[in-house]
Amino acid sequence: MHKIVILLLSLLATSTLLAQNGNSTNINGSLGRIVFIGDSISAGVGVDDRSVFRYSTVATRLLKQRHPGALEINLAQSGRALCQQGSAYAQDILKHNPDALVVQWGVNDQYWGYSLAQFVARYDELVRTVRAAKPGMPLVLTTLVADFRWPENMDLWIGGANIAIQEIAARYRCRVAYVHRAIDHNKDFYADTIHPNAAGAEQMAKAIVAAFEAPPLSSENLSVQFDQGREIRFMRYVFIPQRDGIEPQWIRVATLSENGMRIETPIPIAVRTPATYSTGQTYRVTIRESGGLEIQSFEQDVNWNRMLQFTVDPQDHRSPLDIAILPVTDGEP
Repeated sequence: MHKIVILLLSLLATSTLLAQNGNSTNINGSLGRIVFIGDSISAGVGVDDRSVFRYSTVATRLLKQRHPGALEINLAQSGRALCQQGSAYAQDILKHNPDALVVQWGVNDQYWGYSLAQFVARYDELVRTVRAAKPGMPLVLTTLVADFRWPENMDLWIGGANIAIQEIAARYRCRVAYVHRAIDHNKDFYADTIHPNAAGAEQMAKAIVAAFEAPPLSSENLSVQFDQGREIRFMRYVFIPQRDGIEPQWIRVATLSENGMRIETPIPIAVRTPATYSTGQTYRVTIRESGGLEIQSFEQDVNWNRMLQFTVDPQDHRSPLDIAILPVTDGEP
């Protein structure tokens, strides 16, 4: 019991440090040992020469342009799933003393029948443990690519996993490599029904390099993007895209805060905020297109649930759309 209390206090201290230090995972100096973990996609199945074309090798080669000391350490396990790893998995990774970690897991967790809840719990445990051990280390989480082995499910499991990965990234200040958008269901980037070919691996590598160059997600830097699902839940926000069919449609919501958000969407999307607003207060919601032209402005009273609800319809306006949420003060027209 005493050990459990000490562990909980240690995790709390780490979380507090991360919350106080918004730049805790910024890259200072050169990248050195970059550890890549994942399944056969990380191993390089699907490319002709893994030593040249697998995504981890390409990403390291690109990162060397700015970080000459970058060194690839590939710990991929072909055919395996994250949920099949032992209890010491995180510690085994840390034994390699990484200066950065890239996580690519998930497609086999779906394949081997693990539930989304099981996968998310193991993923969160892994990231939490690594982050506690190395609070300042750049940690890149890759989203899952489309899986054509199960065409009847239209990537519903993967869509849910990708939302969860982005939420875990925000919780532990990780960067996100949006490889699912980089490949974008394009079968020209696949060697078979699941493994990217050399062109697909290059797209993944570029997304990973972009993630290293971008700030980590956090409570102060919230964004999410998705292409599937009829109800998306992210950090207590609820987004309901008004889809006509089942074809993927990309939506990105950025700069999420009490003061508003920025939305890129080809279709109308309903939004419900977390319960963070003042009961009895009136708020003005103003929607503008990217050029600054006001599209819509309306007032909404907040009741006991402390939430705001509204729908954003892009129609023919230029994306992204900026949504400002501000309290209406006394005497304001």
